Amino acid sequence: MQTTVLMLHSSLSSGRQWQGLKLALKADYQVLNPDLLGYGSNTGSYPRPMQLADEVSQLWPLLEGKPAGSVILMGHSFGGAVALHMARIRPELFKALVLFEPVAFHLFNASEPALYQQVQQLSQQMLNVNPKDAAELFIDYWQGDGYFSHLPDVMQQKLTTQVGKVAADFEALSGEPATLADYATAIHCPVLLLSGEQSQLSAQCLATMLAGALPCVEFQTVKTGHMGPVTDAELVNSVLLEFIQRLQANE
Repeated sequence: MQTTVLMLHSSLSSGRQWQGLKLALKADYQVLNPDLLGYGSNTGSYPRPMQLADEVSQLWPLLEGKPAGSVILMGHSFGGAVALHMARIRPELFKALVLFEPVAFHLFNASEPALYQQVQQLSQQMLNVNPKDAAELFIDYWQGDGYFSHLPDVMQQKLTTQVGKVAADFEALSGEPATLADYATAIHCPVLLLSGEQSQLSAQCLATMLAGALPCVEFQTVKTGHMGPVTDAELVNSVLLEFIQRLQANE
């Protein structure tokens, strides 16, 4: 039985962020790195307000007919939160879950009101400015002040074109009807959970919360920021590959 690896990218990115890892795995695995709604070449419509269930409605068909325990599900940031949703809804499908700082902001609602307010404030600010300024707010929140302005013009234009979907992502992340206990009860496959040492406190806090709740989790920190799978792909991919190879060796 061939294992499938499904890779989900962050907001304002595309499936291409996983291209290096896909090349490293494709000889032994079926590797899927789709563009999420509104990103890359995926121009599919989405409702407003959006829910994570709306995002995954286009992903379940990719896994149709896959046997139980045959899929390694990987997600970064927004893609990590989407992966958590999928693993909670159909846990029997997944052999393992690989997460880099899933931004499951709904978990802050009760436990970390200050961080929840910080994230909501960012979301609101982005709605009140033009698209280029919204893209700059978002990128600089995760990467540090001034990061966006130093990007090549073509990259700034691409991010500006797709930034409208980020508002829908925030809606879905904030409105997800799941608790830490829901994830802990449903997800019993091995989980690799990574957090960047230079990340925003909001992302680090969520990773720590999940690491403390999931029953079969391996938690590691990596010397990078929240966008490590993009900015430090070689470093992050080496950790992910090592975990996947250990899974294979233990079969």
